[in-house]
Amino acid sequence: MQFLEKIYFSFPVQLMITHFKKNQMILFIWVFLFGLINQLIGKSMGIQYLFLDAEYLDEVNFISFFIVGVSLGGFTMAYHITCFILDSYNFPFLGSVDKPMGKYFHNNAVIPMVFMINYCINIISFQLNKGLQNHLDIFYDILGLCIGFTIIHLVLFQYFKYTNKDVFKDFASNLENTLKQSNFNRLSIVNKHGFSKKFSARVDNYFKFPFCNYSVNHDAPINKKLLSQIFDQNHLNASFLQLFAIVIIISMGIFSDWKIFQLPAAASVTLLVAMFTMFMGALTYWFRDWSVTFIIVLVLFLNYFTKQNFISSTYEAFGINYNSKLAKYDLNTLNKLTSKANYHKDSLETIEILNNWRNKFPKAKKPKMLFVCTSGGGQRAASWTVNTLQTLDSATNNQVTEHTQFISGASGGLIGASYYRELYLQQKQGKIENAQDRKYFINITKDVLNPVIFSLVVNDIFLRYQTFNDGKYVHPKDRGYAFEKHMNENLGHMMQKTIAAYKEPEQKAQIPMMIISPMITNDGRKLIISPQHMSYMCTSTPKIKKSLSQRIKGIEFNRFFKEQDADNLNFMSALRMSATFPYIMPNVHLPSEPAMEIMDAGIADNFGITNAVKFMYVFKDWISQNTEGVVFVCLRDSEKELEIEKTPGMSIIEKAFNPIGNIFSSWDFLQDINNDNFIDFSHSWFKGNVDVVEFKYLPEAKFNEAGQHIENASSKERASLSWHLTNKEKESIRNTIYQRENIDALKKIKKILE
Repeated sequence: MQFLEKIYFSFPVQLMITHFKKNQMILFIWVFLFGLINQLIGKSMGIQYLFLDAEYLDEVNFISFFIVGVSLGGFTMAYHITCFILDSYNFPFLGSVDKPMGKYFHNNAVIPMVFMINYCINIISFQLNKGLQNHLDIFYDILGLCIGFTIIHLVLFQYFKYTNKDVFKDFASNLENTLKQSNFNRLSIVNKHGFSKKFSARVDNYFKFPFCNYSVNHDAPINKKLLSQIFDQNHLNASFLQLFAIVIIISMGIFSDWKIFQLPAAASVTLLVAMFTMFMGALTYWFRDWSVTFIIVLVLFLNYFTKQNFISSTYEAFGINYNSKLAKYDLNTLNKLTSKANYHKDSLETIEILNNWRNKFPKAKKPKMLFVCTSGGGQRAASWTVNTLQTLDSATNNQVTEHTQFISGASGGLIGASYYRELYLQQKQGKIENAQDRKYFINITKDVLNPVIFSLVVNDIFLRYQTFNDGKYVHPKDRGYAFEKHMNENLGHMMQKTIAAYKEPEQKAQIPMMIISPMITNDGRKLIISPQHMSYMCTSTPKIKKSLSQRIKGIEFNRFFKEQDADNLNFMSALRMSATFPYIMPNVHLPSEPAMEIMDAGIADNFGITNAVKFMYVFKDWISQNTEGVVFVCLRDSEKELEIEKTPGMSIIEKAFNPIGNIFSSWDFLQDINNDNFIDFSHSWFKGNVDVVEFKYLPEAKFNEAGQHIENASSKERASLSWHLTNKEKESIRNTIYQRENIDALKKIKKILE
């Protein structure tokens, strides 16, 4: 019992008890980080890879983990400082020992030490199981992490050592005078003394470096005046550190375009939680019982000034004019844009494009018309789409893209299809030799998440004070800008052009037509973005519209924002609007009144089928007369039919959230059912054959290029929904095209085209 009592009343245990009683928000941050590195949080989105496979300058090595170690060390020191400021007054014995802050940090290191050990074990296990690095490389990764973590601690300990010494030796009297003059500081410290008398924790022993156990002398006199000075001085030191950290972050934001300054995403996340920890600590220290009230008032204050546009909270699409007169966003405007005259005019223009497409093939035999529909899914879907289209064209001598007239989809899949379409165009123009070259697949798999998260931390959370000129207009830099800039760099700047740049190649049928259709959150309509006028995609035929009073289904970007220079919209901005994954990518606001807010196209249709069927319906007569039928080439990054899961016994909380959770988990399922219905119904109004060929990213087994089974694939090898892919995930995406079902689908396509 004496031994257990000694453990219970030791300083580290009493600190842990204090944290569980008072510092739940800080502990929650640790729980969050433990969940990330143990793959318990965000596993499907690949967030754990940011920590277990940290990448810097496109490399996973000593330097990348060294930077992560420095950021973790910074967060750990923020944790120590915040806890010391909040709770040190609860341990009066600190006033009777030398270097009280160092003692506190040393005994408060239980959670950071357990975290670092757990983190190192997870890195080793992850790298070995995934086969990403050899043993020596893994050793250097761990070494870099530990050195970075240690260095930041040594630097900050030296800072506190010398600032403490200076204050007590040279400025004690000045500090006392300052305390006398400052009613607010004196009141805060007096309150803390009163609190500590009532609630001071019993501590019988503490640890001193290197892990020596010392007993607390309860009879030692405590200089309360000196203790007050310690508390106030260390708060001042912590404030300087907070200010310095903010200056560093803002400074890094200035150089955010330089790749060398773009930290690994794990370091950015850790830096963010460190700032949050220090912010919460400062609020709690100064406002104590009023801290929650202050936060509410602060949120209301920011909300008011944001609403009054004193603080910018909107994100822009680049290339269009936000300074001109705002487009009027009302039903009257929408009815004018979808008028009967516009419908017929746009239809005739598209028929000219269809005629140009038909003229590419022999007149004696009608060709098959292909619609490529690609699903969303971040970089996984983008890479899968590029790899699949490269494989299809390689196996058919480019006949798949030649026969494709229309491309639709969402998010990452549409980015991949756009990239391959551009490669195909440049190959036709003689700018590149082979669109199926492996290097283009490597380009689409390069990391984009690190610069986006870095921009979020150093730019978006604070002030978006930096701007750039796109050639015609000035826009603020934000994480949307970071995404476009680095995506363009990864893809060799091939798609760094305006929407209008694709108008002529589409009209001449050099490349397939493409629709980008993000969702408008204001009313649920689609925003139809294309270099061609497509009012027919936004409404029903004039006859049906008049007789059934159907709702307007979409808004044509080109016409609606004509006065805002719609043709100058950056093509990558259009793709970004279609790939607006919540919170990672910013929601774009367009220059209309009221402001049109844009979200990911996957919300309305993650597979692009509805757009393709709508296009097919509008031109059903021409298609049936001039083709042998339509083939929907569906590029999916997920399974279509899943086994029905058994529902285990649910808790009260699970039952409360189950109805809403089931809706979200079944969203893709619902879309699949609707899309199947659309294709089924097309047989009733289309006079021709309709085929569906699906290529699915399902790494259930490994096959070689001959389609021979090699071995079963682990479910862990499925690439995550993210804008960062590990080498193993890239390999999985590249090899899954040779899975048996995909080989059968490829044979079907070849047979159809023959």
